Amino acid sequence: MSVYVHDSLSGRMVEVGGEGKVGLYVCGPTVYGHVHIGNARAPLFWDVVVRYLRSRGLEVTFVQNITDVDDKIIAKANEEGVSWQEIVRRYVDSFHERLGLLGVDLPDIEPRATEHIPEMIGLIGDLIDGGHAYAPGNGDVYYSVGSYPPYGALSKQRPDEMRETEKGQTGFKRSPLDFALWKASKPGEPSWESPWGPGRPGWHIECSAMVEKHLPGGADIHGGGTDLRFPHHENELAQSAAAHPEQTFVRAWAHHGMVTLGAGGKMAKSLGNILDVERAVSLHGKNAVRMWLLQSHYSQPIDYSEEILEEKRRAYERLQNLYAQISGSTHSSGLSDRLAAELRERFDAAMRDDLNTPEAIAALFDVTGRAAKEVAVNPEAARQFHSLAEALQEMLAVLGLDLAGEDAMEVDGVHVRWRSGEEPGEGVLRKVAERQEARREKDWAAADRLRDELHAQGWLVEDTSEGPVLGRR
Repeated sequence: MSVYVHDSLSGRMVEVGGEGKVGLYVCGPTVYGHVHIGNARAPLFWDVVVRYLRSRGLEVTFVQNITDVDDKIIAKANEEGVSWQEIVRRYVDSFHERLGLLGVDLPDIEPRATEHIPEMIGLIGDLIDGGHAYAPGNGDVYYSVGSYPPYGALSKQRPDEMRETEKGQTGFKRSPLDFALWKASKPGEPSWESPWGPGRPGWHIECSAMVEKHLPGGADIHGGGTDLRFPHHENELAQSAAAHPEQTFVRAWAHHGMVTLGAGGKMAKSLGNILDVERAVSLHGKNAVRMWLLQSHYSQPIDYSEEILEEKRRAYERLQNLYAQISGSTHSSGLSDRLAAELRERFDAAMRDDLNTPEAIAALFDVTGRAAKEVAVNPEAARQFHSLAEALQEMLAVLGLDLAGEDAMEVDGVHVRWRSGEEPGEGVLRKVAERQEARREKDWAAADRLRDELHAQGWLVEDTSEGPVLGRR
């Protein structure tokens, strides 16, 4: 089985997986802060892609790197008066925790920049030997953009129209467009020995080295945000193609759109307009967040608003309710078999055509909507949807969505719900009810304190229009 992915470089659909294997490389985080909901789009989307490919029998190697040495990491460490390693440890842990809240599995390989210094030094040496890089003698090494005529093909730019992306020390860069492969050490910064003196790698070289090491046949798909297309991915391509022109680096570049606010502005730490993943899950629940991020094509930007997330939560509850009605079916009617076959066929066709999750989800709602109408007219029909229940379970597993229903209890006049099978206990339920009362009284300090206490006990509280919903962290 194979899938077709729109390649940002050629502009054509590229077939991958035809030989039963897919190598996937995705640019991961630079770890100097908590990931926000915009950062989560890429790992969540690729989590679904990996689930889908494996469900179709393909052997997938999923590599997602972590940049663990960078100017921003060093600046954060200096600001707090701690080591750069402490900043890395803290925010790698945070990254993993927040992916867990969203139900995102970790990649097969999660390489770190500092673990690949020898590979990067070797690649830089090859570029120097090939005339594509130079060491001006100050401890830096720069890539010579002018030595690689195809530069700009990925971002569809002409070099004479490009902006300078890195400010080099005066007099050392031969061209404003040249970029650092190796940076000479500065006092108080981490450094490693190299043929050009102590220093640390530039940002772009790490991904070239990691793809070469962990996907030696090249990446079938290389994912990342549209904000990385230039200069990061342009520079990756130039480095790898120039150093080893006989090797395939990437077969298909896949760039996902940014998460924006209603006015169209990009969500970014630097703009101070971010929504932390933990907060998003607390407000809306994991399933609603996943539904929202998957109901736009990955290549397009996506707007965030609380109203949109609330709509997704209600939509998913309709799916859960139908599944609860038909999951006990012991046999299948002709309608059930037809709908199950249609769902599998449409879902598969959508995912094979440029990983089109919105079309896959549209098929899910269309098919289940017809089943729900049948059950509404004839409640006895709910016992005849065994094949559809199985198909629904398969598709939702690919999308990483929970099928479990909810339990509920009235506690001190508050209707509290929680995921089936998680049994919060009387003390937790009373604390939720107390917090709800504090919210009604607008005692936000008490509400926040109780939320933090529940958090420490391993619980998240989603505040919905129908009341609080408990879920495990």
